[in-house]
Amino acid sequence: MAPLTRLALASIAAAGLGQAAPLTKSSSCNAVQQWTKQLKQTITWGPCPDEFPATLTCATYLVPLDWNQIHGKGNETVELGMVRREADDKENRIGYLFINPGGPGGQATSAVASLADLVAPEIQAKFDIIGLDPRGVGISTPVQCDPEVFNKRVKFMPKTDAEYEALVQYNKDLGANCLEKTGPLLNYVDTISAAKDHEAVRIALGEKATYLGLSYGTQLFSQYAQLFPDSFRAIALDGNLQHSQSESTNLLVEGTTYEATLKQFFDWCTSDESCALQGKDVAAVFNSVRDKASAAPIPAPGCDDVSCRSDVTEEDFLFTAQGFLISQRNWPALGEGLLEADNGNATIISEFNQIAVGDAYEDSYLYAGTAIGCQDWAHASTELADLLEKQDLGKVFSPMTLGASQSYRLQTSCIGWPAPLSNPPRPYRLQGQEDAAHGLHSEIKNAVLLTRNGSGHTSYTLGGDTTQLTNSYLVNLTLPEPGTITSS
Repeated sequence: MAPLTRLALASIAAAGLGQAAPLTKSSSCNAVQQWTKQLKQTITWGPCPDEFPATLTCATYLVPLDWNQIHGKGNETVELGMVRREADDKENRIGYLFINPGGPGGQATSAVASLADLVAPEIQAKFDIIGLDPRGVGISTPVQCDPEVFNKRVKFMPKTDAEYEALVQYNKDLGANCLEKTGPLLNYVDTISAAKDHEAVRIALGEKATYLGLSYGTQLFSQYAQLFPDSFRAIALDGNLQHSQSESTNLLVEGTTYEATLKQFFDWCTSDESCALQGKDVAAVFNSVRDKASAAPIPAPGCDDVSCRSDVTEEDFLFTAQGFLISQRNWPALGEGLLEADNGNATIISEFNQIAVGDAYEDSYLYAGTAIGCQDWAHASTELADLLEKQDLGKVFSPMTLGASQSYRLQTSCIGWPAPLSNPPRPYRLQGQEDAAHGLHSEIKNAVLLTRNGSGHTSYTLGGDTTQLTNSYLVNLTLPEPGTITSS
């Protein structure tokens, strides 16, 4: 949900985030410490399921369903699942490094399983790297829903009362289905609960830890730092998400950034030989695909409605194109996908548009993403006029993409959702900043903002100068000079 074009990495050099009620350090610390003393659990590492590399070990840890109700017999618990990759250089090991890849709903276990693509050898040498799936996700107790209910097609950008009523009914039906299949956990997957889970695991591991959060992971670990400022060695936040902006501000920032990045893709496509649209008016092709999908869904003959949808609507196209733009690695595929879709075959586009496939681990990304987002982000719209107002805002400021964005999709997905908004947006210290990176940086004390001047969402996995400066901080606690801007 963070902006795509100008990305930042905030590294917290020391403890001390401003406190925002009701998130209080003392009550959170006391609850977690009491829980760990009460159960006296230990973390025992053993073999992982077959789908994980043999180099990893796995463990589980029980936490309370409701961190406000930790006493008494019979209290429900949630099982957390995690993987560990031990440090290569055990004699010079620094400690534990927790990684969260984002989402919300992203599996930290999957990120660590593909570690070679994520972190440098020096990080793998010095840290035991932990992938702890947040509650509701992956190999932790997952949010569960019926794939057929989740995959039912509905318009998230309704134009009529009937379309709006169908959207709200879909949200209510899906929420009721997920609640029935998941149980009360659906009401307790907010990020504050996940932050407390991480602290309980850290206490069980027995030492201060280091944290690397990407995208939504920046919200998870910044809220963790707010609650437990004495529990971490260092935190690096990449692709910052500011959890204090209004609904309209989120839409405006993300929507305009999506469109700006799209225009950077157009420029790249005219000059890079790996783009299938070289020699064409790329913007015109994009508009053509959008307009054709608006007139009638474009067939995707390579899909069967099981792994991907058999056609692509205008909404499918606009929401999915944003995902292609997140990383420049996907840009050649987007070029090929646009070329084929303009010729009547939207298979490549559809393959990138995720639907539930009936796999509990994979689908948890989709189900938990909605459930977590609805507990963390405001969604006050209650009638069609509210959504039409948001759509008009998008059309004015993002005329090519029409305001489509992950934030818009989430806000509309949560109308009628059964779980409460238990972790509402609020600043850590200040409010009203110009973008998520600078805004979050202003809310965190003792931080340095590192900016990469380039396209894409998050910088750490690119392996350039930003990555090297981040690794220097994670390993040696050496911060870059304030105001540093990199180009890679």
